[in-house]
Amino acid sequence: MVSLLKKLNSFLILVSILLAVLFGILTPDIFEPTRFLGTIFINLLKAFALPLICSALVIAIGGMGSEMGKLKSIARGAIAYAFVSEVIAISIALLLFNFFKPGVGVNPSLIQSADQLSEPGKTLSASDFALSVFPSNIFDSLAKFNLLPVVCFFLILGLCLCKMGKEANPVLNIAKTFRDACAIALDHIMLLAPIGIFSLVGSGIASSQASGDFRAQLLALANYVALLLVGLFLHGLWQLLLAAFTAKLNPSHIIRSCCPVFSMAFGTSSSVSTLPLAIKTAEELGACQKVTRLMLPVTATINIGGMMMYEVTAALFFTQVLGIELDFGQQILLGIACILGGFAAGGIPETSLVSLVMVFKTVNIPISAISILLPLDRILDRFRTVINIFGNLCGVLTVSSKSSFTKLEPGVKKRSKTWLKETVHLDGSKGISGY
Repeated sequence: MVSLLKKLNSFLILVSILLAVLFGILTPDIFEPTRFLGTIFINLLKAFALPLICSALVIAIGGMGSEMGKLKSIARGAIAYAFVSEVIAISIALLLFNFFKPGVGVNPSLIQSADQLSEPGKTLSASDFALSVFPSNIFDSLAKFNLLPVVCFFLILGLCLCKMGKEANPVLNIAKTFRDACAIALDHIMLLAPIGIFSLVGSGIASSQASGDFRAQLLALANYVALLLVGLFLHGLWQLLLAAFTAKLNPSHIIRSCCPVFSMAFGTSSSVSTLPLAIKTAEELGACQKVTRLMLPVTATINIGGMMMYEVTAALFFTQVLGIELDFGQQILLGIACILGGFAAGGIPETSLVSLVMVFKTVNIPISAISILLPLDRILDRFRTVINIFGNLCGVLTVSSKSSFTKLEPGVKKRSKTWLKETVHLDGSKGISGY
């Protein structure tokens, strides 16, 4: 029964959204007594989000000790590229949504009805920001659901475990068990999503219809999606140009070679499932095998700039809808929350939902706003996955081109720096390395 529900879950969610829109327009009064169902779903999601993020963060950071010991320069290059890529992704999101402001002027009734909005935070000074990230009592932060200091605490713990090497394995094994248990719980909670979403979306539609702004809100949501897709395109574009320049390859050749990777990433919506094909494609493009086989698995879990861009844009869009003014310090805080949540989210089912809880909480957005994004999340997740795996592949080409990280494979001589040249193997055979 459970397996059948899992297979039909996406279909049931779609049906629940359609019914919520229909009943929200025709019979809005039925959602007032059923609103508690959506609140229960959100509370369950929040209850498992924090332990899942924290345990996953400890594993992601603490488990890097063995990889750093094997090939330190490559591992550090992978982590450095991932960090720079994520910072640029967040910067693109901030620039686009601060310039175009697609949420300004939209009636907030669609997301305000199911959750009370907290007062917007005060302007953060440097000292206030530091104190908010490093509190004196971590358990107080846990009790108050202040996610950023909790995540920072477990980030530091993960770094310490990384330094310990094999001695940290018992703690990492416990963290893995705890993470897997929370992931199973979350997987089953998502079976309740059709009921929770029906309640949340229906309540929002009913309030929106009563205010007469339903069409305007749908248009604003379409503008959000279009602007997000533009941001994802720009994020993929700069990585393509960087890889083409450093690896001395034609950009069109890289695109054509990656078409099978794009298809699999879009079809499976999973960076991990696309890894074998991505590794093969990277090596065919001339990337070093050592770099490819270490860097791609690492970056598949930590370099998810597409998802971080999605989280930042969602947070900015809803703060604009709700009239919350975020100054520069608060937007930096938002970016840090997205980076930390992204590091923790690799390999977890429904990662965007889990990390959005932390991001929304950081800037006082009602958690119920997630229900508005969930209908779009399934298709947007496929675009994010394509950009994530493509960015990782471009990163491999970039890191492989640096002589300080690696040497060419023993069977291949140095590649010419022209766009179109032959790779001459030691056995006398030839192959095309350009386009």
